[in-house]
Amino acid sequence: MGFLKNLQATKDAMTAGLRGEGPSEEALASLTPEQRAKYDEQMARVAGAQAQAADAQAGVVAAHADSVARRPLRGPAGEFVFGSETLGVMLSEEQIASMSSAELMAWQTQQSKDQFKDLLKNPFGGKKAPAAPMAPVGSAPVDRGQQIAVERSARDAAREPYLAAYPVPVVFSRLATRSKTQIEEVTAYLASSGLATRPDLVYGLYRVPDQISPGSLRGDRGRVVEWDIVHAPSTGLSPTTAAPSAVFFDGEERWVARRTGEPSVADEELVLAYLTAAGIGPDQCLGIARSLAIRSEGGGEGETSYTFSRVTGAHAFHPAGMGAGVVDQMKRSRPLDLPSGAPTGIHMAALNWRAIARAVHPMSHRAYTIPSPFPYLPSSPQELIRMYLEIVGVRPNDAYSTAVTEDGVRNILGREVKAGGLVTVTTNSGDSQPCADGESRKRLTGGSLVVLVYRDREEYAAGRDRWAAYQRDVLQSSLESQTGWNRPVEALDYARLPGGLRSLIKAAEKVADFVDMDSSSSPIDDLAPHRYCWPPEK
Repeated sequence: MGFLKNLQATKDAMTAGLRGEGPSEEALASLTPEQRAKYDEQMARVAGAQAQAADAQAGVVAAHADSVARRPLRGPAGEFVFGSETLGVMLSEEQIASMSSAELMAWQTQQSKDQFKDLLKNPFGGKKAPAAPMAPVGSAPVDRGQQIAVERSARDAAREPYLAAYPVPVVFSRLATRSKTQIEEVTAYLASSGLATRPDLVYGLYRVPDQISPGSLRGDRGRVVEWDIVHAPSTGLSPTTAAPSAVFFDGEERWVARRTGEPSVADEELVLAYLTAAGIGPDQCLGIARSLAIRSEGGGEGETSYTFSRVTGAHAFHPAGMGAGVVDQMKRSRPLDLPSGAPTGIHMAALNWRAIARAVHPMSHRAYTIPSPFPYLPSSPQELIRMYLEIVGVRPNDAYSTAVTEDGVRNILGREVKAGGLVTVTTNSGDSQPCADGESRKRLTGGSLVVLVYRDREEYAAGRDRWAAYQRDVLQSSLESQTGWNRPVEALDYARLPGGLRSLIKAAEKVADFVDMDSSSSPIDDLAPHRYCWPPEK
């Protein structure tokens, strides 16, 4: 009986220890020296396991906190786009330290169950945006235009305290061109509008990164392509017959020396090197515009369809007669030793529009969502541009570039989540939306980045402080994060791309023909994963 009694005492003591409860003095006193030694050894193991589990959990918590800190969006929109900012049921270090190994294991198991349930509900990462407030029963339907005006007015009011003392009004002039003649039509517009002779009024210009009339006349060189000219009010200007120049830098050519692991070359950095060498300042520059190609492929029987956009190079727009011979000199000096980043006295900002679009415009084949699920965020990249310029206070005579654009290769095909999040459907058929020529057409809305390049001033540094405060307090964002700007030079990992898109990219047409949608071009083995600096130096 004594042996059984001591055995039961040992069991009771160890069970109490595993539950995090201290054994009674009577239980410990009843143990033999050998049993007490085994008990102490077991408790030491438990303590070690608890410490290891606490260290592991602390590592997970720290990694998650770091990931959250690097998100371009925080708050409600950030949680919608990226997931919860908390890692399940968060525990303090004191709580972790006080848990028994059994309790800690149960908590970790529940964490895994919660993550698994979320995976079942959202297997492909697609989520429905939060429902907008419902109108009272019997009330008139919400008018889209009125709702847009109401939300915009609220955002304008929230921005008021952060504005520069004397912001310059920002005007967007949108024009419809044709794919093959878009550059000639843009320069002709600049001449006819009088802006060609007043580059000091122009913030920048860019090809609108949308595919208009997707799925029809594939490869048609006459497809409508829209451009935005961003400028200050320009009434009363006289037209000119002298169209400005548009100097092109081919992204597939090796202009700059870079080694593997070094920062890649942003389009604007290379064009700035040209403008600096040519003595063309921001008051003489009409804009830096990335050359964007958008193409649809696949969609046949048994095929996956794609509509992918890709930057093929960049144009520098400025008055004719300037910069003669500079490009030829740059070509003779290739590869150029071009430092990474903006030249002294110039500021470059890249803002992550794509993150906002995932919240307020998640379906590229439809117009942006109204009422907005996150009405404190801008509803379009053009509104984001206006916000930045008005808060920082940038003047057009200091601006080299203001643009909505893309980077890398991205599929912009529309996606809709159905069946409670279990099915994701891709499509290029959606709403007909007004175009710059007055016609309504279907479109796939693109755009990942808002890029602004301007001559810096002391007052702009103060303006960027206001912009940072506005992001923190109102937008709940840090839009300079996760833009891919100057990502390290490295080979494209095709294995990480979807099979169909991987094959499509590796068999893409040459860039010069790619812009013209010419179906007669020859395939190439690999696309350069970085513009202007591929292959890297050895």
